[in-house]
Amino acid sequence: MDYWVKLNQLAKRMPTPDIQAQMAAITAFREAVAKRQLPARPLPRLGLSGEAMAEAQYRFDVPLAAVSAMDHLLRNFRQYIAYHYGMWAFVQQTLFAEWTALFGPRRYLEVAAGNGYVSCGLRQAGNQVIASDSLSWQGENVTGRTPLLPVHRAGASAALWQWGDQVDAVVMAWSPDHEWSDAAFLKLLRARFARLDLFVIGERFGATNSQLFWQLAEFVPDRRLLPLNRAFPRFDAINDRIYLIR
Repeated sequence: MDYWVKLNQLAKRMPTPDIQAQMAAITAFREAVAKRQLPARPLPRLGLSGEAMAEAQYRFDVPLAAVSAMDHLLRNFRQYIAYHYGMWAFVQQTLFAEWTALFGPRRYLEVAAGNGYVSCGLRQAGNQVIASDSLSWQGENVTGRTPLLPVHRAGASAALWQWGDQVDAVVMAWSPDHEWSDAAFLKLLRARFARLDLFVIGERFGATNSQLFWQLAEFVPDRRLLPLNRAFPRFDAINDRIYLIR
């Protein structure tokens, strides 16, 4: 059965305040992405605690198997959105409003932009943005097929050579974890474009970027990253963060 249909069927069987709040949040998020828009607000922590599972089971007389299935589906919302809509970094409008307030309007180059959610958010918040991607994922999933803004076809290093002199900073969000090109990109950035800030959105030594990239990364201890990451709260098992790397 379809993920979204099954999720809503289960939610109707156990309408606890916790489940209703989570369903309202993910429904609004999904509706925005389905319309090729940036969601307005971040997601709450998804999934059911032991206490919440007990409430759903005993208050509404729902079998434990159904409650467990509800918990599993909530925790896998990221996979559903990524597969159907090509969104990997779960960014939203409030994040980019905070981003621009902290770092000021700037000229950005986004590499590995995919459908351009990050570039769209930065642009809507008042920044100038050039979005680029190799678009190699188009044969595997919907990433890059329905961009929110024009995305230039170029790999990360090629994009840096072409537009690096025209921007103030570079953004890389959810670069694949099975490729080594991100390490080569980082070395090029240091060698030829050292003046540029590099913002990386992803999970350190986890779901994004190569192991070599994280080993080479030198993290900038900028205090502004604290409020920025508060505007980018964790909602599932992925510890997604925003890093400033030199």
